[in-house]
Amino acid sequence: MPRQDEKLAVAGKIEPEFNRHYAKVAKRYAAAGILCMILFVAYLLGLIVFGSEYITYDNMRYLIRDFGTAAGESAREFGKIVYNGSSDTVFAYFRGGAAVCSPDTYRYFDKNGTQIIADPLNYADPVLAPSEKYMLVYDMGGTGYAVYNQLTGIVSKETEGKIIAADIADDGSLALVTRSKDTKFVVELYNAAFNKTMEVYKDGYVLGVAMAPDGKQFLVASAVQASTDFNCEIQVCERGSDEPVSKETIAHAMPLAVRATDDGYLVLCDTAVYYYSRYGTVTKTVSLAGMTLKYADECGGRIALVGQVNALGSEHRVLVLAKNGEPLYDDTMRLRVSGIRMARGDDALCYLVISDGVIRVAPDSSLAQESPESGDILDVIPLGAGALLCQKNAAYQVFIGKK
Repeated sequence: MPRQDEKLAVAGKIEPEFNRHYAKVAKRYAAAGILCMILFVAYLLGLIVFGSEYITYDNMRYLIRDFGTAAGESAREFGKIVYNGSSDTVFAYFRGGAAVCSPDTYRYFDKNGTQIIADPLNYADPVLAPSEKYMLVYDMGGTGYAVYNQLTGIVSKETEGKIIAADIADDGSLALVTRSKDTKFVVELYNAAFNKTMEVYKDGYVLGVAMAPDGKQFLVASAVQASTDFNCEIQVCERGSDEPVSKETIAHAMPLAVRATDDGYLVLCDTAVYYYSRYGTVTKTVSLAGMTLKYADECGGRIALVGQVNALGSEHRVLVLAKNGEPLYDDTMRLRVSGIRMARGDDALCYLVISDGVIRVAPDSSLAQESPESGDILDVIPLGAGALLCQKNAAYQVFIGKK
């Protein structure tokens, strides 16, 4: 008997299962999304209508001030960088890359040697003052200053008085030392939004200012005339306080440079290096007797110094100090040194610039030298591995892969 196909009766329409509770929740979420969109559009319209005077190019640049602040550093080759420089060009390490600033242009190159920023300037004597997050560029003796991160410029402004010194904290707080009509100098403190929040007037000759990384405190170093000599006045101030945290005078000393560290300050005078706590207490003093200080550099609380030890200038003492002031290297060399940079990696202590090359001082006190094929050396930028040898129009990495 032949097999016959059986037909199954199927309903013409299948109704899906329906849950009234989840349906209500879905409708509420959809309504909330629509309401948020309406409120956001209304906020934007209100902002444009009532706050259009505050929507400026500078404010938009400030909005992205913290973009890309997670840059890291690794021991790797740095690409060669090329620029139009001059003998007045200054250099600095910044967030894994290199900052190159001439009187007419500020440039920033990332760790691959790619130019990220090229911002025109008109500074007669540009100075680079980097923090961990921001780069401050100011015109020494002029009125212009600008702040950058590793991606773009954040703000560019002018001051009323001529800038003598400046520093910037990791939180974006800024201290500017300018000439004042009321007194000799004034220290102006700005918050991260670049609004002036504090002024400290000084009758002494302010020669340096250093901001603590968190921006809550700052140190001011001044030269105060005393009969026929000068004394060094150290004042630590706290943001929002009219009274200084501490104030002391170092007799017969001239302040040359100040730097903030993670737990205090370094004050470099012509006679000694002073280590201060955050609240202005001296914790260590290293005498520089027997040497005429010529060059110095600081990195991470360590400091490298070069001083002339004879009248002819043919012998120089090279001194590298740890964070606690203990010597890591101390030697006298029979050569003429024209600069020193504190190393950043574990492969070196410091780099010395001489007439025909760069000398690397290793942790084991051994020396190695790299020399350019031609041209003068303007500076050296220490990297995580090796350093950038900077010349007038280009820079390239040296000591890469050498131990």
